[in-house]
Amino acid sequence: MCKEINVIKNTRKFCLIVFFFTVFNSILANVDYESWSSLEFGKKLPFSFDLDFEQSLRLKDNLSSFKQTFTETSISYNMFNGMKFFIPFRYAVFKDKIKKRISFGAAYKHNLNKISFRYRIKLQKTYLDDKIFNPLIRNKFTLGSKINKKLRPYVSQEFSHFVQDGQVDYDEYRLSVGVRINLGKKRETKIFYTQKIEGLSKKNQDKANVFGVSYAFEW
Repeated sequence: MCKEINVIKNTRKFCLIVFFFTVFNSILANVDYESWSSLEFGKKLPFSFDLDFEQSLRLKDNLSSFKQTFTETSISYNMFNGMKFFIPFRYAVFKDKIKKRISFGAAYKHNLNKISFRYRIKLQKTYLDDKIFNPLIRNKFTLGSKINKKLRPYVSQEFSHFVQDGQVDYDEYRLSVGVRINLGKKRETKIFYTQKIEGLSKKNQDKANVFGVSYAFEW
């Protein structure tokens, strides 16, 4: 019991350290600032299926210009406790183009007292007019903690890479810290900060600090 309490305390300290480090680093870094905001809602279906919908708006250039807006619909199947499979479809509108994206993924979550571990893998293909981009694999690890019934802070890392002709080209890395706030009546808001680096396999990389907020509810 004492060991579990120490694990919880150390995890919370780690999350706070990562949070202050990333915020301090973002203040000093000479990179672009972005904002991501979204509205999400879900509906439980019969036979362990779920239907989810998300509408998002993203700004760039230090929050001064439009980056994209997208609509994403996803259907998922809860195979057993903690394990699920999902298929999301995204329709993204940029200033000068429209991208469509379909993905296949799986996620597993394990709860240990007030600590949770989650791993997600996703294979996605993006379409732009007649162009089909190489498949992209996304791996995401999330460590969460439940402080009380209202607050659930978390930290996550995500790695993305293309696979072509047996070669792996790393595309993007994300480090995120945030908190989920339970609003009651199946409603939740999430506030987060993400440090994003694109073009990992290239000489010149694009870096951005992202501040985001989302609001989600279930029917």
